[in-house]
Amino acid sequence: MSADFKNCGFLQGKSPIVVNMKVNGEFEIFDFDERDRPELRKLYFAVKTETFKWLGVSEKSMDTFDQDTKGEEILVIKNGEEIAGFISVWLPDNFIHHLYVLKQYQRMGLGNRLVKAVRARLKGPLSLKCIAENTSAVRFYELTGWKVKSRGNSDHGMYILFELE
Repeated sequence: MSADFKNCGFLQGKSPIVVNMKVNGEFEIFDFDERDRPELRKLYFAVKTETFKWLGVSEKSMDTFDQDTKGEEILVIKNGEEIAGFISVWLPDNFIHHLYVLKQYQRMGLGNRLVKAVRARLKGPLSLKCIAENTSAVRFYELTGWKVKSRGNSDHGMYILFELE
């Protein structure tokens, strides 16, 4: 593993977290494993393509996963061997940079479980930015207790800065 993708280990070698779900199958949360990288690239590309209609083609490339998560801590949620989603965090700022769940697993509580797994391991509030046009994600954050701290403009449009105590 290269230094750029060093995993400081949220789970610190412990067994995976079994996520109690009211659906068929068993979901588990794991620390990022380099062997997951190819599937995470595909998931990242699939969710960005489906959700972020305002992004240009070059910003939806599978190749951007590595660059966009460089230096971040990643947790992965799996349904058996299939990756259902992931969360990446910039640890120095407790900043959630990415929270992605495949469409077929959305609205099942997986995103919330990933956030809770991060919160259980970090001290202090978490923050994230969400493009306002991503109304489904904005609604998710509002319903799961995130508070609006500010709003602003980015290259991708208006964003909302959320914080979770």
